[in-house]
Amino acid sequence: MRHHLLSQRATATPTAREQLLSRWVKQPPASPIIQSLRDEERTTALKRLGRRDRVLDVASEATVTAGIDAREVVRIDFSHDASARAREILGESVTEYVVVSPERPTIPFAAGDFDGAISIGPYDWRFLDVASLTDELHRVVAEDGRVVFSVPTPRSPYAKTHRNVLQYFDPDDAMDLLAPGYHRTGRDQLFQYPYPLHLAISKLPDAAQERFVVLAHRLTDVLTDADADDFASYLVLAGAPIPYARYLDESLTCLFRPMNEAGFWNHERSRILRAQKYRFENGLLTWRPDTRIHWRYAPFAIMGAMRWRASALADDRYDEQLRAELDGFARDTSDDDTLAEIPSYGLGPLMVAFSVAARVFEADHDRYLDIARRLFQHTVERISFDHSEDTLVLMGWAHLYEAAPTPDVRDAVADGLHAVVERQAPEGLFHFENHTTRRHQNQMYTLWGIGAAIRATGLTGYLEVMERVLDYTIEERMLDDGAFIWEDLPVWKRLRHDVTKHLLDRRPPHWDFLYECHQTFFVNAVMSYYAAGGEKNYDGEVGDAFAWIYGRNSLSLDLHDYSGIGVPMRFLTLGERMDVGDQMYKGSYEIGSYIMALSNVLDGAFEYRVG
Repeated sequence: MRHHLLSQRATATPTAREQLLSRWVKQPPASPIIQSLRDEERTTALKRLGRRDRVLDVASEATVTAGIDAREVVRIDFSHDASARAREILGESVTEYVVVSPERPTIPFAAGDFDGAISIGPYDWRFLDVASLTDELHRVVAEDGRVVFSVPTPRSPYAKTHRNVLQYFDPDDAMDLLAPGYHRTGRDQLFQYPYPLHLAISKLPDAAQERFVVLAHRLTDVLTDADADDFASYLVLAGAPIPYARYLDESLTCLFRPMNEAGFWNHERSRILRAQKYRFENGLLTWRPDTRIHWRYAPFAIMGAMRWRASALADDRYDEQLRAELDGFARDTSDDDTLAEIPSYGLGPLMVAFSVAARVFEADHDRYLDIARRLFQHTVERISFDHSEDTLVLMGWAHLYEAAPTPDVRDAVADGLHAVVERQAPEGLFHFENHTTRRHQNQMYTLWGIGAAIRATGLTGYLEVMERVLDYTIEERMLDDGAFIWEDLPVWKRLRHDVTKHLLDRRPPHWDFLYECHQTFFVNAVMSYYAAGGEKNYDGEVGDAFAWIYGRNSLSLDLHDYSGIGVPMRFLTLGERMDVGDQMYKGSYEIGSYIMALSNVLDGAFEYRVG
């Protein structure tokens, strides 16, 4: 169980808390140096919020509530006394007053009921469950809305004397409050003087304090322009909710929509399509189905769809297609010659899909389990873990063991886990015998397999192995906008390939491609780490990985919405191209990973849960 800053709880007694909450609604007059921070927090936050239609204010000071520019304002407080005091001060300028519990706040409004929310001050309080509050704000604020709140950092002068009752957020922890549920749309770094100087200034005559107030404003501008979080005393953060639920629903619709309607369901064969190809015609994006058979594609798609079907998010609307796809693969794998053609890239995901299906579809439990068991017997004899994609078979074995624990499967999982982790090189990455072993996707597949094996066997001593790969990936392969490069090759290799490929045939080299699926491969690797018991927090990086797909890329495009079919475009290049001929398609394997990633973030694989 991971314990992050988000899960802290308070120790304040109800009486002390009531007093604090009531005082906070309208604070007493303060000296200029103290009042200047209140004013700057308020004006900065209101500017970030902007003009809105219907705004939720979560227990801000009354001056913040009064400054909201909206047609309707609803105010939440965490005690009846505080709410009564707010009503006395604000009167009918607030449309509705609501009281909720701070321990696990549940906001009594429908999803998307507001287009803005603001909370200036409450995130300081230790008795407030900020994780649940941030989760609830994500639910009730529409996807085109804004959520704005402020947090103090350890550089606040009040940290010296109030740390027992207030919480202070390191900048990285503060940013993680928005991950992975929000696009980060802005942050401001507010300056306050260090405690000894702040104390001395506060004792000066008001006129003398004003000079220091002016300087503090200038330093705030300097910090914000330089994005210097580490020197800020307070951070004002703004985000837009990412509509994961909509994206998941649309991706499922796309996967099971007929192929002649730009979907991935081959209604003639009752099977999942390999891919949809695209082209640009007169500035318009058009799609056409690719009906070739490819054993690497549909197994990933059915694995991702079954991850969703086994979650608390699922319903039975696609059961007919899911069963048809499973039955098709049951026929395929019953033939020894066909089975021999399927690579480990397909065999592992199929074992996952059938093992999960055995638990989901109870009437066919034994039949699906028998198929998974047959695949296990085949792969035990065939797979030696000398290719990075063989680690997907390890993932399949682990799922089979969880569905039907038997000694032979556990022994295979444990032996396979040991064989795989022995492939880790000193740099942190895994080195198998295939020439593509260092590439991003193969490193992430390996983490999927290791994480599943750790979860199944309880061998948590291997979690550090996963952390080394995740850390290397973030430090060496994650760009500032959240995209993952394919491979961090040495400069001399890049120059050689630039000459032979880029300059001669004008096709960008492979390391120029930024693939959407590489983002979700990483998300699912983190999910596998968390599910195995990992406690290191990668939520911020998960948020960045998703944000690249949804607009924080060089073209500022939401790649999901841009495609027009309900799944993201396949790639961008570093040169901002989407028109490289041999890559102009969307594979069903990408959709499988995408559905799996969205299901993971919505179904609670992360400390921050959105829904």
